[in-house]
Amino acid sequence: MQKLVFLALLSSFSLNFAHSETSAAAPLPANVQYALNAVSADELKGDLSFLASDVLQGRFTPSPGLDVAAEFIASKFRAAGLEPGGDHGYFQTAEMVDRRLPAMTADLTVYLGDRTLVVPASDIAIKSCSQAAHLDHVPVVVLSAKDSELLKGLDLKGKAVITPDSAWDTLSGEARRAGYSKMRAFNQRVVSSGAAVAITIVANKQIAGQPRLLFADEAAAGNVPLLAVRSQDLAKLTEAATLGADIPPPTDNKVTVKNVIGILRGSDPLLSKTAVLLTAHYDHIGTVETAGQMSMHAPGNSPDRIYNGANDDGSGTVSVIEVARALAKIQPRPKRSIVFMTFFGEERGELGSQFYAKHPVFPIAKTVADVNLEQVGRTDSTVGLQLNNASVTGFDYSDVTGFLVRAGERVGIKVYRDPEASDAYFTRSDNDALAEQGVPAHSMCVAFDFPDYHGVGDEWQKVNYENMAKVDRMVLLALANIANSEKTPEWNANNPKTEHFRAARAASMKGPD
Repeated sequence: MQKLVFLALLSSFSLNFAHSETSAAAPLPANVQYALNAVSADELKGDLSFLASDVLQGRFTPSPGLDVAAEFIASKFRAAGLEPGGDHGYFQTAEMVDRRLPAMTADLTVYLGDRTLVVPASDIAIKSCSQAAHLDHVPVVVLSAKDSELLKGLDLKGKAVITPDSAWDTLSGEARRAGYSKMRAFNQRVVSSGAAVAITIVANKQIAGQPRLLFADEAAAGNVPLLAVRSQDLAKLTEAATLGADIPPPTDNKVTVKNVIGILRGSDPLLSKTAVLLTAHYDHIGTVETAGQMSMHAPGNSPDRIYNGANDDGSGTVSVIEVARALAKIQPRPKRSIVFMTFFGEERGELGSQFYAKHPVFPIAKTVADVNLEQVGRTDSTVGLQLNNASVTGFDYSDVTGFLVRAGERVGIKVYRDPEASDAYFTRSDNDALAEQGVPAHSMCVAFDFPDYHGVGDEWQKVNYENMAKVDRMVLLALANIANSEKTPEWNANNPKTEHFRAARAASMKGPD
């Protein structure tokens, strides 16, 4: 009888732990405690001092420095004993086109009956083009916003579509997401309509063309030329106006870029077919020559020309490595499989996470959650010191947050909702690509903004490694609890902001496994 009572109590404890509902005083399983103890601030410092060193030249996508970073991460996954998760060992490769956009060399001319309006080439930036284009007296359509509803009933074929810039900085997180959705729908309609050119009117901003990184099929499909033009006079045009311009061709180079993926296979025969993701992006913005408008802080007279990206997001990358190294040591392993992954190209439009979302190692329906790590090393936030704190984007969007909060209570990290950043930043990191597919996915952050964000001063020496190790222990515990839970995380049905993600989740469950 005593043995039966003991087994019943043990079973009850295991179930409660799996659901991450143990009291703060209950002891952790020995294997999990062993993994927590294995997380090392010194290991984090050693890894980050290399990953964010000048040798890697700021890890721009694509660049030799990024390739070296990928090899370094793969070597760490290999040393930890993780299974390779890519199509080439630990590398999930994507064939892309690095498109260098030309500068305008000729003015843009608008014809208004017997009058003309000339916009100098210096006030025009080419934001997108797939080939040279000669526009001669193209009819003009002026719209008040990038809203596909405004396109109903309009014939745009062979016309110049002119719209004002969107005021993204003034929008809240949900309004920004809705605005992005409207803009994407608008752009798709314009492209499919066969418009001759799309022009965005910008205010007194610096305008410059940026190199674009495109998936090979996207580059091959071509597109409608997109121009940014600094001229408020264009907003006043009437339907009677026509437009002329010469757009030079871009220069395309084929490149191969890589997500780095290691798998810790789960111990349960059934649950191991499902997966929890721990992710971060390993790229940054490179050097002064590559950073362009991605840089928030010009180096001025500083001799330093490298954006090392120690906190953004070298800290997240080495944390993924460290949690993988610690968890790979334990037996038995967590029940579900855990996918450790670092993405390329976040700084160029969250490209690596988008690629993975379309080519997942585990089917989306079998992917139960993603915890994405962003800027977890610096504690000197611009809003005050962030010791023993961490925040989650989309804090009340899913019950993944609950796993993180309870794990934080166990290790001494307060996981809180940032009233300004929680919703606003949800769509601004790699978790968004997974959330769009329906996976409960959030980004974990210590300092949403810090003095050297996208600046040359984001160096490894400024990271608080003891605090980062503590945050990583919290992430490890939450990850293990999700992986051991019979119940999968779910979107919060009581929050209307999750409706889009809940619909995507339902759709993924209906698809093939």
